[in-house]
Amino acid sequence: MNGMSGSRNYNRKPIPKSILIFGAADHIGDPLAAFLTRDAPSIRLRLATRNADKAKGLRLKYPAAEVVLADYTDLSTLVKAVEGMEGIFVVTPGGLDERACMTNLIAAVKASGSLIHMLRITGLHPDESLNRVPRAMRLSGDGIEIQHVWARQILDESGLPVTFLNCGATFMDNFIRLGLGDSLRRQRKLIWPEHLVPWIDPRDIAEVAACLFLSDNHRHIGHVHTMNNGHDLMRYHEVAKLMSETWNEPIAYDGSKEAFFATYSHLGPLCQHLWDYMQYEQDNEVVWARNDFVERTIGRKPTTLLEWLVEHRDMVLNAAVLPDA
Repeated sequence: MNGMSGSRNYNRKPIPKSILIFGAADHIGDPLAAFLTRDAPSIRLRLATRNADKAKGLRLKYPAAEVVLADYTDLSTLVKAVEGMEGIFVVTPGGLDERACMTNLIAAVKASGSLIHMLRITGLHPDESLNRVPRAMRLSGDGIEIQHVWARQILDESGLPVTFLNCGATFMDNFIRLGLGDSLRRQRKLIWPEHLVPWIDPRDIAEVAACLFLSDNHRHIGHVHTMNNGHDLMRYHEVAKLMSETWNEPIAYDGSKEAFFATYSHLGPLCQHLWDYMQYEQDNEVVWARNDFVERTIGRKPTTLLEWLVEHRDMVLNAAVLPDA
């Protein structure tokens, strides 16, 4: 026997033979479905979306997978979606009442009784607690910083085998999916509140999720893994400078409140919430730290922001219509 005692059962998590992916048409779920289709074709995939048009697209793109319509607010659709699934990938849209929706999901999963491993995406500062969130934001119940804390508490208390994948970073594709790219195209100017954040490519998050589903290491269950690319920890004026250098084209930066509200006024009340949240992030920026969890999990260097900007220059600067978020 080698130096490690066989009696400790070092890796003892069964690899799921079936996996349900919520948000399968979006920027994390879609590359996760693509990765598993390519690298684990024997796994039975069930792809969930709440949008009928997106369901049609998924059926065309993934003909070997089962596609279902599911809504976290509708328990009956969740019961059908999770039935017989051993792996479940959970990502939620903004504006969701996580307490009600995760309660629904837990009830459906426990009724099925087939779950081996759930991966839940969150977006929080490392070790975030409600005590750090400003009282006005707590009372409103709006925003990821509140809803995701509640979701984690509810899932923790459920006793289900959950691993939390915490996106402690800004998504690089926000320059495509959100309004950040509009001012870049029209004015060659990045308009966004100044603050320090790590960065990550959602495709790397998808690969992390795939690797954890395909791992037999049970130790990930019950833990929170905060993800960033281990390289970029930048303020937005530094991002504008990097864009200028990478694209060989001057990109200005404006982090003022006046420019932000003028640029994003179409968001209505959400505009004020976003501004408040960015100030909250700025007040707590000391918690950010680069880490190598993503690199260790996927076995390669994650995508850097520079690499992403080189790859997506034309899409950011020249796209006439943004893809649906």
